[in-house]
Amino acid sequence: MRQYWFLHDKEERPFNRTQRNWVYQTAKGVQNTFGFGTEIEPDTSQNYLVIKHVPFPHPAPSKGEVSGPPRFHLPSAKVLGEHRGRRHAFRPSSAVNVSAMSFGSLSGPAVESMNRGAALAGCLQNTGEGGLSRHHKHGGELIFQIGSGYFGCRDEEGRFSLAELERQIEIAPIRALEIKLSQGAKPGLGGLLPAAKVTDEIAEAREVSADEDCVSPSRHSAFGNVD
Repeated sequence: MRQYWFLHDKEERPFNRTQRNWVYQTAKGVQNTFGFGTEIEPDTSQNYLVIKHVPFPHPAPSKGEVSGPPRFHLPSAKVLGEHRGRRHAFRPSSAVNVSAMSFGSLSGPAVESMNRGAALAGCLQNTGEGGLSRHHKHGGELIFQIGSGYFGCRDEEGRFSLAELERQIEIAPIRALEIKLSQGAKPGLGGLLPAAKVTDEIAEAREVSADEDCVSPSRHSAFGNVD
């Protein structure tokens, strides 16, 4: 009675109800993942970096002060590619970067603004699965995201093309690759950009036809397991 009526999912020790449920589901070989959202309080929990918006932020330090000029670095503790011995392993200069947002979901000026901001901040901009556009080429370094549609790195049949990916890497400051396994917000369904929204410029970046719906499949065709 106490376990189910009075205790919060995160209260019990040494393992709370949420942790136990994950163990039970894993042991049974059933779905053990959780949806978006969380019941924990990141701002009071350990190991969570939370940068809050406030209406009246602290003033930026003046030049000559201990923490000035107003430029704040938070370098990454991880060297990307080091564990696998990659030839171009590197440590990102910032642990805070621009998350994946595709050109097509965002306008060209929005993508360009974020790229210029990434250059000023010394961080990385994730292209999102929508491919590489001219708006990504304004000084900011990039993480190229490979989605299930292989936009920007596909052949004429829509299959993954290593040669096309290598070409993209040659023409832009791409420092890392990210594989997007599926449509997290639409699991099992995939995504769709209607033909009416597929402009010539978006079609060029995604390597698709401008007069057709642009479909992000629900799963990858280049691989089907962790191996």
